[in-house]
Formats: sequence, C-alpha cells, structure tokens
Amino acid sequence: MESNDSTTERVEEFTRLVHGLRAAGIPFLLVGGLSLSAYHYERTTHDIDFYCLRERYADLDEVLKGLGYQLLHEPAELYVRYVQNGRDIVDFIFANEATFAQMEASSRETTVLGASVRVPCLEHLLAMKLFALEQGRRLKDLGDIAELMRANGMNANDPQFEKLCLKYASERWLKFFRECS
Repeated sequence: MESNDSTTERVEEFTRLVHGLRAAGIPFLLVGGLSLSAYHYERTTHDIDFYCLRERYADLDEVLKGLGYQLLHEPAELYVRYVQNGRDIVDFIFANEATFAQMEASSRETTVLGASVRVPCLEHLLAMKLFALEQGRRLKDLGDIAELMRANGMNANDPQFEKLCLKYASERWLKFFRECS
C-alpha cells in the first residue's frame, strides 16, 4: 500500500502532466491502468499512459522535458517513453489523426487522481487491450479484459465482444475467454 506522501506526490505528478499537456494544446486520452477506474476496475500501475497524435510529438517532448522528464529511448513508430527519477514512467501511444478523432469523439470525461481527463469508451479500451494481448506483449491485459468485462456486465458470448475479439485479437482468444467464463 502506498503511503500518503507517495500518493500525494503521484496526484501532483499526474496533475502537472495533465495541465502541461492541456496548456500546450495537445489533445490526449488517458489509457492503460489508470483509465480502468472509469469502468469500475482498479489496478495498481506504476506508469501513466496517454494516447495522442503522432504529429504532436515535438510539442509533447517539449512539455515533458520542461517538467524534468527524459526520453527513455528514441520514439518508436507507435509509442515513446519518458522517465524521471522517483516518478512514474510516462508513455505516449501514438495514433493517426483519423483513429484519434474516432476515439476522442466517443470518449468520456472522468476524474482520475484528482484531475479531469477523457478516457476511451469501453469498446475502444477493450479493443486496445485485445490488440496488445494478441501482439503477445503484455499478458497483464488478459486480466484487465476479464475484469473490465465482469465489472461492466459483459461476457465472452456477447456479440459485441466477439466482434471486438475477432477484429483486434483472434479466434484463439475468443475461445479462451469463452472457456473461462
């Protein structure tokens, strides 16, 4: 369990990041572990994930460096990662303009760590997690998918879930979720 001091520091850090991005006019959505609370599921996470336009990389780089963060690696096609000693890792997942616009249009406002932010709709959040699961990069997404479904009254036989699973993951994962439910 986090101490009150570390919780306060995390809230302050998150607020600084959100305000910095907004002040620079950078559109973003909160994704990843922190966004799950918008859908009745809490998970401990030690990073902060944002979804944004690839074209705004130079602006967000300036904001993060102005807040004392350093690049962990050169930006990849789909993401970039920043670090600061004693702080959470901050990831930016890149989207093209059309995809971002679609996700932003269906996003919802919520409060996370005391800051008002937008998060993807449940369908888009599940799609992102299914895609990551299929890519074999992050098995923690398996638990997130199962818990998001449970907390939001979905099951693996729902036509909406089947469509998402077949589009962003595979029949193998659909079968897995159905066998587990």
